[in-house]
Amino acid sequence: MLFVGGAGSVAHMHYDIDLSHIIHTQFVGRKKVLLMDNSQSDLIYRMPFTVESAASFVRWYENHDTEGFPAVKYARAFTTTLEHGDTMFMPAGYWHHMEYLEPGFAMSLRAVDETFSGKVNGLYHLLGLRNMNNLLIKMAPEWWYHYKRRIAHQRAQRAMSRLA
Repeated sequence: MLFVGGAGSVAHMHYDIDLSHIIHTQFVGRKKVLLMDNSQSDLIYRMPFTVESAASFVRWYENHDTEGFPAVKYARAFTTTLEHGDTMFMPAGYWHHMEYLEPGFAMSLRAVDETFSGKVNGLYHLLGLRNMNNLLIKMAPEWWYHYKRRIAHQRAQRAMSRLA
């Protein structure tokens, strides 16, 4: 897959729905990357039936919204800045958020998980998760929008209480 972005473009916090392992190479420009293991999902407000976070990580390196999303401060993350020629490996299910500091492009090579359970889980994500989310968006868009964010906040609150 080829990714092209202008300065300031953002790929919001998510993990890839098919649960592939990814080798990501930056060819032109620089971008900041935030990576988190999937075990951090509740702390970063994962919404049900999606691979997306309700929390905003835009410009996390300058100012993080820990007031609206307090559990984020407990999440463990890796950060880096990718420049021309840099290559990064992301294991299946890793959360990632990327911000282009300059116009640029990168390419990702993907590899499906080699285990049977990994393939089944990826298939479930592609067919089950995505279709359920899309169905709920069509049936009750406003209700579903607010519901999945409320559930994400409840899960984050429970995750924080377990850490206390």
